Amino acid sequence: MTRLRQQGSGLIEVMVALAIGLLLLSVLVMIFTSTKLAQSNQSGLARLQDNQRTAMTLINTIVQSAGYYPNPQAQAVTDALPASGAFAAGQSITGTSGVSGASDTLSIRFATAPNDGVLNCNGTSNTGAGNTIYINQFAVNGNNQLTCALNGGTAQPLVDGVASMSVLYGVDGAGNGSVNHYYPASTLPSGAVVRSVKVILTMLNPLSSQVTVQNPATSSLTVSWVIGVMNQL
Repeated sequence: MTRLRQQGSGLIEVMVALAIGLLLLSVLVMIFTSTKLAQSNQSGLARLQDNQRTAMTLINTIVQSAGYYPNPQAQAVTDALPASGAFAAGQSITGTSGVSGASDTLSIRFATAPNDGVLNCNGTSNTGAGNTIYINQFAVNGNNQLTCALNGGTAQPLVDGVASMSVLYGVDGAGNGSVNHYYPASTLPSGAVVRSVKVILTMLNPLSSQVTVQNPATSSLTVSWVIGVMNQL
């Protein structure tokens, strides 16, 4: 009788199988990591774009309302918007220049009639019994948030991820209705009529933690735009 002998896998076959298994596992890990990174990048970029769009929309809406008041046919702007605080009579736009790297501030005021639907920077409107003047002051706080303080009240956070804000004021120095010079608040000529506002926001880059030689992302990104002032005479 012939005795059958059992034969198992040799050491070489086991090592080859382990090598193939480890190779496949490493490929799977790389695919998983790449997918998670792509998802994280897409989420971060979407958040950055949303923050930029929200900040631009909020500031645009308020600046375009600068100088508005309900009844210009029967009332002078200097009466509708009298001198108050940093504002001269009739003035609707002012601000401050940041010092030592601090952000600028931008203050906008306008008057509203009851239930006219003109929104302030907190997203509310005049529902009272008479006309109301709103002063909207935009700034950036220490938590990298764009904020707005309404009529000198507590600043409310509006948008996250904003590192700083700079503001330039377009002035019609030649008196021909066109902007010919942009000034920071610190050098804005007294009595100058502001025709447009240039806002520069420095946004925190959500991908900055992934800086590599292949992906030299910066820690911040800058967006700027010019807003025409509609109600300046």
